[in-house]
Amino acid sequence: MHILYFLLPSLIAALVPYLACNFFDTPQLHGIISADIFFLLILFLLPYGKILYKMPFVIAASVFAIVSNSVDAYTTMGVYILMIFATAAMPRKRIFLLTVYSFFALLYLIADAGNFFYSTFVLTLPDVWGLAKFYWWGPILFVVIPLLIVALQLFFARKILWGKEHKEISHLAGFVIISIVIGLNYGVNFIQHRQPIMDFATQKWFWQLCTPGIIGQNPYLQEDIKAAFPFWQKGKTVVGDCSKSTVVVLVESYGVNKSVAYTKALLSPFSNSNAQFLGLYPRDASHTQGAEWEDLGAFGGTIRETPLPQKFKEKKFQTWYLHGYDEKFYERGENYGKFGFDSLLFKKDLAGRGLASCHYGFDGICDTSIINYIDSLLADSIPKFIYWTTLDAHPPYELSGVTERSSFCKELSLSNVDCTYLTLQENSMRALAKLAAKHPECRFVIRGDHRPMGSLEQSGFVQSFYFRWVPIVVIN
Repeated sequence: MHILYFLLPSLIAALVPYLACNFFDTPQLHGIISADIFFLLILFLLPYGKILYKMPFVIAASVFAIVSNSVDAYTTMGVYILMIFATAAMPRKRIFLLTVYSFFALLYLIADAGNFFYSTFVLTLPDVWGLAKFYWWGPILFVVIPLLIVALQLFFARKILWGKEHKEISHLAGFVIISIVIGLNYGVNFIQHRQPIMDFATQKWFWQLCTPGIIGQNPYLQEDIKAAFPFWQKGKTVVGDCSKSTVVVLVESYGVNKSVAYTKALLSPFSNSNAQFLGLYPRDASHTQGAEWEDLGAFGGTIRETPLPQKFKEKKFQTWYLHGYDEKFYERGENYGKFGFDSLLFKKDLAGRGLASCHYGFDGICDTSIINYIDSLLADSIPKFIYWTTLDAHPPYELSGVTERSSFCKELSLSNVDCTYLTLQENSMRALAKLAAKHPECRFVIRGDHRPMGSLEQSGFVQSFYFRWVPIVVIN
């Protein structure tokens, strides 16, 4: 049997997740060969039936689980045993072989994708699907690409699965091959950890699913950043007094960079403001809607106490939610009235009021236009609570078309991606600082939702920001 027909399916299965992990500089290393597909092909090479001869493979999977003694290990053992018996019981006819191989190949690809999204963006697959189905490319990402990858695997594995040249190996040979390959894999990993050879996607996926609260990023601040900025005490209420008009601004991708000078630049628009607090805030959430729910008084997606807008509403305040994007995104238009907002205004509503649109990462209403609109809302004497989620600084930054750049770009020798990101944030924050100065009677709470989540061209951009730390500014 030609070596390519054996290695290529395992390489193809690992290729896309491997490239994604390297492109986004995820903290989770990814192997270049899928161990799951490798084992699957070995099992297909074994003679049909003869269940008793397959028992050494079952014993090996069981020993792994017993030694690991964890829920994820036992779950992985169950999948592997199912794979062993499925490949042994299927008659060597094309339709049965296609069905069994496709089922396990898709399962392992889903597991691999789940590992990537969770370790990189702290999003489960349902979270990602909730985002992707909103766009035309959602079906491509979740349907076409997986089917294409499995089809490529099938093409290169066809001589193993069926055909006149279908090959078989003895059970002993199969067991020896698997033992040698696993030994070589762990031997190489022992020598160097920079690039694993094999990737055990299924085991990593079940570890993620079976271990609540596990997050693949390090949230701990380095000593230089802790010395440079005060940080908000975790659990301390940000908006406790509901007797004063308040504007809460959730700033898209407003993160804390590991460079002290960079983070100072992000906070610089407020350096001369009447800020009672200017520092860093520890987020529980790590994506935009989670941060919104956290700010508004919901926990784990459930409203378990009186939401912040409702507290203001009970004191006869007008309550407003503003966002320059579509109301269907995150189903905000359908659900956010439950928090106690009297008015929900989105892209279509704001455009109807004459607000200008911008075409940065997302096409939507410009931050500066919404700031001017908030200014008009605060012009009368009616007390208000306003919650606004910004939009300008949403990735991708490579497509933003920003021409006028911040002076910090040259001063800090920033890359094009960092320069664009900082410029977008600085423009919105300077306008906010002016708004807060114009309305000293109104309290402003400004904080980020999460660190920036990606770059199309700059590996390491995401990892240059602290995980779950965002700037916070409290003015007036």
